[in-house]
Amino acid sequence: MSKITTPASQALTPFKISYRSEWHLGWFSFDIKASRTLRKLDNNDWELAFNAEASIASLKEISQFSYIDGSIIVPKAYTYRATGLIDEDDRTLTFKAHDKTIFNGEKNKLYSDQWQDGIQDNITYMLQASIDLADGQTEFEYPVFEKKNTKSFRFKVVGEEMLKTPAGSYRAVKVEQLRKDKRRQILAWFAIDQHYALIRMTDKKDGKIRYQIDATKLEF
Repeated sequence: MSKITTPASQALTPFKISYRSEWHLGWFSFDIKASRTLRKLDNNDWELAFNAEASIASLKEISQFSYIDGSIIVPKAYTYRATGLIDEDDRTLTFKAHDKTIFNGEKNKLYSDQWQDGIQDNITYMLQASIDLADGQTEFEYPVFEKKNTKSFRFKVVGEEMLKTPAGSYRAVKVEQLRKDKRRQILAWFAIDQHYALIRMTDKKDGKIRYQIDATKLEF
């Protein structure tokens, strides 16, 4: 992995970031209010939560993880709950690093062949990206376990820019997810002077925005 010199520390800092988003589904769109919250637990583990609410749907994801050597996230437990228009099964996953397995409590299924070094769950990989950006890395790759498979998520820094959001204007690193499907483009912006907080994400397909998420408030 290549690196650049940055002033930020890799120490995790608790936060709550509020977002607003407009999602486009076919011929209609709807607005969503969301938040990402990071807090330290009494046992020295950490908890990252994502909540999204709209008139026709809601989504909640919670991950509990260990933070090793000031640089590596190791997931322990992940839950996914969705209602309304979001039609996906609930998931309750237990990540067992000692025997390198993942257990789905909803389906009572043990995955013994999906563990990879550096594995992340569906929300910790973006926090790990913040940590790696603070460490000066410009290219990074994570094995991410989603529903029943582990997939490789690859990212590359494509530049820096001043980004204006509803939460304010920030000096940001722009990161692109590298995908085989060239019809789809996913970009993320992280605020350099705000602990590399995720402040914008866009998802485009065939040049048309599927959704855009913008930070509306940052709290540390």
